[in-house]
Amino acid sequence: MTRLPNRPTSFWIASTDDSDFPSLAEPVSVDVAVLGAGIVGITAARELKRAGKAVALVESHRVVRGVTGYTTAKITAGHNVIYQHLERHFGRDGARAYAQANQAAIEHVATVVSEEGIDCDLERTANYVYSEAKGEVETLRREAEACARAGLPASFVEMTELPLDVAGAVRLENQAQFHPRKYLLPLVASLPGDGSHVFELTRALDVDESDSCRVSTDRGEIRARDVIVATHLPILDRGLFFAKSHPTREYVVAARIDEARSVRGMYISSDAPTRSVRTTPCDGGRLLIVGGEKHKTGQEPRPDERYERLTAWARERFGVEAIEYQWSTQDNFSVDRV
Repeated sequence: MTRLPNRPTSFWIASTDDSDFPSLAEPVSVDVAVLGAGIVGITAARELKRAGKAVALVESHRVVRGVTGYTTAKITAGHNVIYQHLERHFGRDGARAYAQANQAAIEHVATVVSEEGIDCDLERTANYVYSEAKGEVETLRREAEACARAGLPASFVEMTELPLDVAGAVRLENQAQFHPRKYLLPLVASLPGDGSHVFELTRALDVDESDSCRVSTDRGEIRARDVIVATHLPILDRGLFFAKSHPTREYVVAARIDEARSVRGMYISSDAPTRSVRTTPCDGGRLLIVGGEKHKTGQEPRPDERYERLTAWARERFGVEAIEYQWSTQDNFSVDRV
């Protein structure tokens, strides 16, 4: 049995320095308060400051240590088998809008990396949704066609670089993978000054919109003309999102991989149990990152067994030895899958 790390730590967090922004110490007034310092909140805060706004970015813990710090860090419009579903439920225009929004996000990250000169291991590569089951081939063919109708550079292929007997896959060109903290921490560091702030260890509790917005926190009050709620689920759940989605836990293991057995594309299986595969640069070599074993949050009394299954799969398929990192993350899945 492969020995697992004693403490779940994401590679993204372990390979970067901790942040140390102050907590809110006295009331402040800004144009926009952004609640939540993951990729959504930081991106919004950066764009607003570039537009001349005074911004307060508020985080209850440390920046980029929530979902964004525990992701597999793929930037792709290929979210398993979804475009046929989108066409059925939202029409071809809806599927096209979904694809365009996701592809625009990839290009936005690439543009920021280029403009700011950020070294975040950004790699442009293909994304694959694959299956080892011959019975899934027709579904994948139809998915590739639906992706293409949505304007994505998609094709159906039967060959991949995976050391698996793949029956078929949807290949999506011009996607990307990166190191999320190496990308976001420089952006956060650029925010303070000229009336803008980053507050860590400051938990937003409520927003009063009676006049200008007043954000109540456990450290004091922030006044703002506008507020962006960029938390995992909105802390102000006026849209009843808690009833339209459910939290899901997923597990990740990472191990050094021999260059000859490494892959450069990003992969996710359409079969159950899901397996997500990618690699990333690490100390002159490559680190294999394998995710999966998804379940509804709170319904697994033995998460160690989930890690063990991922480890066994990675050893069998890729020949890895010691697992250097393991972590889990939590996503919210909506009923309509959007």
